[in-house]
Amino acid sequence: MLFEFPRDTIVIARIPYERPYEDPISVKAGDAVRPDEEKSASTDMVGWVWCAGPDGREGWTPRAWLERQGAQWIIRRHFSALELDVEPGEHFRAYFGESGFLYVENARGEKGWVPDGAVELAES
Repeated sequence: MLFEFPRDTIVIARIPYERPYEDPISVKAGDAVRPDEEKSASTDMVGWVWCAGPDGREGWTPRAWLERQGAQWIIRRHFSALELDVEPGEHFRAYFGESGFLYVENARGEKGWVPDGAVELAES
């Protein structure tokens, strides 16, 4: 379920994390995607489905952001599956969370996903 954080919410990395792939799916709202139910079934990632975009790039995509239209699946929001590498103590601005991952921005201005278990809310 999508959760939008209040403006200027900061999270701090508590454990290291390395992104699993460099050039994953990136699509715009309204693009058709191709879910792969077989790959999706082989994971414990609840709320995510493995999809390929129009350009062939693949990655985990929030199931809640997909809508079936006739014979095809459409993504309802702009989406990139790019994940960020994380070092303990690193600070991020949190934008939103979805099914166990947070979409964040680091101090270098890079935006991407991090597992919510790798970070904690900063004290205000």
